[in-house]
Amino acid sequence: MSTLAVRKAPPITVEQYEAFEGYPGLRDELIDGEIVLSPQPKPFHQQVAKNIERLLEQTLKGQPYIVQQNSNIKFRLAHSMPAPDVFVALLEDWKNACESDEYLNKPPTLVVEVTSAANRKAKIARKIEIYLDNDVHAVWVVSPKKRSLQVHRNVRQRESREFTEQDTVVLPEPLAGEVLLRDIFLIG
Repeated sequence: MSTLAVRKAPPITVEQYEAFEGYPGLRDELIDGEIVLSPQPKPFHQQVAKNIERLLEQTLKGQPYIVQQNSNIKFRLAHSMPAPDVFVALLEDWKNACESDEYLNKPPTLVVEVTSAANRKAKIARKIEIYLDNDVHAVWVVSPKKRSLQVHRNVRQRESREFTEQDTVVLPEPLAGEVLLRDIFLIG
């Protein structure tokens, strides 16, 4: 009996991905040289991401940072351009990206991924590795179903901690401030 060997397509580069036009109605990211497609987020996922963006903007007011959603970030050496649900970057880095009309190519300080059926555990785990391997200070993984937040940090040794809806989460240094977790899950 013979077996059929299935070959995986070779990885693509960040430069090749930037020329990719995508598919209408789907979000795309480059993860380890592979284009990953997912459907648009459902309403509660969008609400949670919007709440996080709003809360971070309020908390970081007056600090030299900007909060954004759904923009790819270049990690050229990792052959990846993930698009986190929310991220916090230095305002100067964001201005440079806007002026050059290029994707952000400096690591943000904080990245937030909101879990969903399309954003599976293995995919998020790989993205956490990419972020922390590329000098992102912290990654928040928010679970709307469990109403919880995991904080992954890259300090000397990797660490993670889980918070529930009743907790307050302190932003990673050099950011200053904190967020009440229950406010992340408000509707309206």
